[in-house]
Amino acid sequence: MKWSETIIDIFKTIQNNEIASRFTKVFSVDVLVKGSTFLLLPVYLHLMTQEDVGTFNYLFVFVQTLSILLSFGLNSAQSKLYHDYKGVERRQLLFSINLLLLAFFAIVLVPACAFGLDVRLINFVFEHPIPYPLYRFPLLLSLITTVGSNLLLNYLLTSEKIRKVQIYNLLRLFISNGFVIAILFFSKGDKVLIRLTTYYLCEALLWICFFVGYVKQFRFALDWAKTKKIFSICFPLFLLSLVSTVLSFSDKFFVQQKTDMSVMAVYTTGITIAAVCSLIIMSFQNIWLPIFLKEKNVEINFRRTNKMAKLIAVSFTGIAIFMIIGVKVALILDIIPSSYGDVLKILPFLFVSQIILAVNVLYGNYFLYFGRMTLGSLVGGSIYVVSFFLNFILIPRYGVSGAVGALSINSVLMLTTVYLVVNYLYRNQKKSIYERTDYSIVVSE
Repeated sequence: MKWSETIIDIFKTIQNNEIASRFTKVFSVDVLVKGSTFLLLPVYLHLMTQEDVGTFNYLFVFVQTLSILLSFGLNSAQSKLYHDYKGVERRQLLFSINLLLLAFFAIVLVPACAFGLDVRLINFVFEHPIPYPLYRFPLLLSLITTVGSNLLLNYLLTSEKIRKVQIYNLLRLFISNGFVIAILFFSKGDKVLIRLTTYYLCEALLWICFFVGYVKQFRFALDWAKTKKIFSICFPLFLLSLVSTVLSFSDKFFVQQKTDMSVMAVYTTGITIAAVCSLIIMSFQNIWLPIFLKEKNVEINFRRTNKMAKLIAVSFTGIAIFMIIGVKVALILDIIPSSYGDVLKILPFLFVSQIILAVNVLYGNYFLYFGRMTLGSLVGGSIYVVSFFLNFILIPRYGVSGAVGALSINSVLMLTTVYLVVNYLYRNQKKSIYERTDYSIVVSE
């Protein structure tokens, strides 16, 4: 009886807690979709050769990394400014955000394709050539769809349209992956091209269907004051993304330069498995950030963040242990092919890095909260530079082990630096609040 009462109490607590309730609703679906690559990993590993898996994963990571740059920081601007406006002004804001994204695409992608800059980029990124003319359309489609889908999801979460998020993500999970697996199973052609094209065509069609509802919220009138505010948030984030896009991709770049795609397959498979922590924290971030930004009491926010950081560290450690044991069992039962056995050597280090970086996400929010995005860009950029040189030194000498070691050092350095800077900003903010409060008391007396 006591156990049943305890379970009921926990359920009621989740229902009554704004963050926990939203996270439960979104997490159940959002992580399933984002983690479909991980959840369906055994299927894809058996349907594709190890070299195909390495090539696809490398392209997939390339697209995801580049899409952050092409987002121009507009997701954060939407989360930050959405609740500052109501009615017509909010609708103008949404239109301005999407118009800026369209303009940015026109400035970057159109010239890149017209002058063949994308071809040069691919030739530089790939040590082992791929038939890029065949991959060009699906890669461009994947970039546009990923950026658009992320901005749409950010709007649905920020505007608290949780039901639509669930429906959208469920359709993505079953339709996109369902078509990919079916076609891969029956097709004898280029598995990488088939998976890339099929997946992102499905994603694009679903995005367009839901984007119609987003467009209905627009007021097609450009407000320069709002545009300037959006740009003031986006530009520092874009500068950081410009640096991080290059430097955060450097480990994969150096690994494929010094090894072959079968080794890349093992490395990226390990990253995919450990990324379960990243998937959870980013799903949580989608719910946490709007609530975090609405709370104007900095002390409440900081206490809440510290508690959440401890909870995440402990929970993710348990998940990591469970996942490593699960991979070991999957290898024994041949659910994961035995040729991927070396993944067990790097998984513990990858999980440690992911746990540290997950905690870092929470503290990194304070740069946006305090309006210090330029400072945040400088901090993040400096760490990425260090990361690049670590990869440059360690990977050619130690291969995948060097990449994992560099990632571990970088994650510790990142969290330490961000926490110290954020803690300094927090103390200054708290001190200025107390000084203003004391002054007002003196004046009133």
